[in-house]
Amino acid sequence: MSEFKTYLKTDLSRQIEILKDKKVNLKNYIRKEIIRKFIIYLAINATYILVTLSFMNGFLFFIWFTGNTFFTITFAFKLFDTSGRMKSIKKVSINSKDDFYFEFPKITKNVDQKVNAYFLDCKKLLFKPIIELFLVNIDYFPKKFFKYEKVIESKLFPDLPIDINLYNKNNNERNSYSKFHFKGSDAVQGYLGENYIEFCELDISEEKESGAGESSGRTYREIFHGLFLIADYKNIQFKTILQSVFLGSLISEFDMSILNFREQIKLKKIKVQNFIFNKHFSVFGEDDIEARKILSPVILENLGNFAEENNMSIKLSFINNQVFIALGIGQIFEPDLRDVLPLRKINLDLIEKDAERIYNEISLVSDIIKDLRLNSHIQSE
Repeated sequence: MSEFKTYLKTDLSRQIEILKDKKVNLKNYIRKEIIRKFIIYLAINATYILVTLSFMNGFLFFIWFTGNTFFTITFAFKLFDTSGRMKSIKKVSINSKDDFYFEFPKITKNVDQKVNAYFLDCKKLLFKPIIELFLVNIDYFPKKFFKYEKVIESKLFPDLPIDINLYNKNNNERNSYSKFHFKGSDAVQGYLGENYIEFCELDISEEKESGAGESSGRTYREIFHGLFLIADYKNIQFKTILQSVFLGSLISEFDMSILNFREQIKLKKIKVQNFIFNKHFSVFGEDDIEARKILSPVILENLGNFAEENNMSIKLSFINNQVFIALGIGQIFEPDLRDVLPLRKINLDLIEKDAERIYNEISLVSDIIKDLRLNSHIQSE
């Protein structure tokens, strides 16, 4: 990390200074937009009060008072709330203290455009050079993510429908409200050593309407948020899937039974001889011999140590000459902008902290690829 901090002060110093200027300008612009909106609000109120007084109408005054109270509470809560959005189900991370997602409020359309432009500047000027410290020949697409079919191919989320668009359409036609939300960003393609990999930030959730009449309401189930990664892995003939043990052994086995029924395959639980690995993973596969060939003693030790040290949910599958990895981590490629909101003091040091966070996340990707020993003789025989 000390070498990376030196890199920030030397190679990326110019980019960081540019981003600091842009952040100061963004905060000033937001302040002006809020003042402009407040002036319009006062003008509308003054006009309404004059009309109300001219008619001496108590009902009009009641509407004005109620409307202003609602507007003030709603707008103030949205504008000044910096608590972040916590995910509802701990499938994301065991260590949940850093597992939050701050969504910048949509103050006005113009502010929204400026914020999005700053996000892109951060990704191009700061995040991309950091990724290039680990990967070569990269393509970086800040607004793209994997197609739904690639996630289904991984078999890591058995409760997802085969075709999300058809599923949502059929439910809408039946007036049965259950909808999957599938979104993401920051798709990266490149080479880590000799290994071709691609990854993106991915968010999968399900929205359901429960109850009926006055007791009805919508509930949200978080399926996954984190880094979804794909890498080449040679000579795979069968399917092997690793589930995080902390999700629950019964849940893992239930997921595999769903997958067996839907895909008409026979995934069975496979026992391996490594105490630390077994603390964190359950292994399911079609073929014992290939599963143990993939999960050599060295790889079992590497994955066990990785899970022990990083304390996060991790799921892997080896399918179709690829390894799919789902790392449950919090907000990844988004700069922290809570300090540009009103009543908050701007903190330009957060730019360096954002850079260090990205560096740490990509280091995790690098570590796990190295731990899998993709270039070893074990998988090339």
